[in-house]
Amino acid sequence: MRQALMRLRLTQIAAQEFIVNGIRTLSQLRTLTEDALDRLVKQIHRDNAGVGAGLFIPFASQQYIHAIRFWANRMHILGLPYAADLVTLPLAETWNEIRKSEKEAEKVPTDLVKAPESYKKYTKWRTWKESVENYLHSKIGQAGIPLAYIIREHDRPIPALMYATSHDQLVDMAILNGPEFNTNNGVVYDLLQSLTLNGPAWSWVNAHQRSRNCC
Repeated sequence: MRQALMRLRLTQIAAQEFIVNGIRTLSQLRTLTEDALDRLVKQIHRDNAGVGAGLFIPFASQQYIHAIRFWANRMHILGLPYAADLVTLPLAETWNEIRKSEKEAEKVPTDLVKAPESYKKYTKWRTWKESVENYLHSKIGQAGIPLAYIIREHDRPIPALMYATSHDQLVDMAILNGPEFNTNNGVVYDLLQSLTLNGPAWSWVNAHQRSRNCC
């Protein structure tokens, strides 16, 4: 991990501070929030004020660390391998751009897609199902994953499939376990429960109320 951080233009002594503070693996780095990572950098600067320039982490390097944290978490969500020896400056630069572009995308209004109607006795199943899928594609859950992945029909992605967008890849490949999945799954269940209340599908949906599991 120390060498990986040094490849992001940290000095050896600055990289060691991450190790001292418990960030010894990429897995430990990826579980930090952006705010937590910023606080850690500030703590390193504050605790070592006056020690020397070697403990200062340049702004560009801070952005690279954020990018690698983002990359590692994305690989985890997709069920793909990530390791410290894969970390390079070009990788960080690429994922810094991806991270920024996705942040900009978050500012785009998502209420342009109409919320589905309630499922009633005479509702056409296929039309209603498509409206729910379209709506969930427009909603982003934890870890930046479109909520449509919760209701996909397969558990495992098709090997070596090429994706036109990261949106498609996340919907098709995001892992169906872990804290992010549990939260997103519950959100989708609550939506389905509200849409089926007192309708013909209510008894089936309500049977899963304790687990809030819509899968």
